[in-house]
Amino acid sequence: ANGGTLFLDEVGNLSYEIQIKLLRALQEKVIQPLGTTKNVKVDVRIITATNDDLKNSVGNGSFREDLYHRLNEFKIQLSPLRERGKDLEIFIKHFINQSNLELERNVKSIATEAKTILLKYDWPGNLRELKNVIKRMVLLTVGEVALAQSLPEEMIFSIDKQQKPSGSDLKAINEVNEKSLIQETLVKVKYNKSKAAKLLNIDRKTLYSKMERYEIE
Repeated sequence: ANGGTLFLDEVGNLSYEIQIKLLRALQEKVIQPLGTTKNVKVDVRIITATNDDLKNSVGNGSFREDLYHRLNEFKIQLSPLRERGKDLEIFIKHFINQSNLELERNVKSIATEAKTILLKYDWPGNLRELKNVIKRMVLLTVGEVALAQSLPEEMIFSIDKQQKPSGSDLKAINEVNEKSLIQETLVKVKYNKSKAAKLLNIDRKTLYSKMERYEIE
């Protein structure tokens, strides 16, 4: 990296010993290669990234204050993925194209229900989580349209919880509970409609009618 740029991701996870070595490299522009006792001068630009609140880490003693100030010369604050609606759709398309090439698939679009889940999900793992979810979705999609059943169960259930109405609207609450139960059952039986109808104690015609009503694909 001498004469270039070194990117350190998740710098907040560095051990205290490594923090000391990094601070020395920044202050003295000297490193000691592994397996030697010789100091080597370096001229390198350091870019770091973290999801942690380093100020809190400094406060609780898990991150050195002097290193924090060294790294904090120029700060760029990025909003979490859940707050970047338009960017999210761009990233989804990008990761679909990337996964198509990697997995030799031909996913061209996303079903409405699946897209709604992707756009409403909180994405606590940000881009890494999105990339993994899209790759899984593409892998499990046989044709050109990705369906909600190719998404992780926990995503579907978390969206259901977000959408549950508050207050005393009994009809709305019952409808949301019914939709949630149908979705959970379909996921459980891997979208086998006959098995789902049997578990729900309704006939297939009624199941299809309710799926259409609640826009479950």
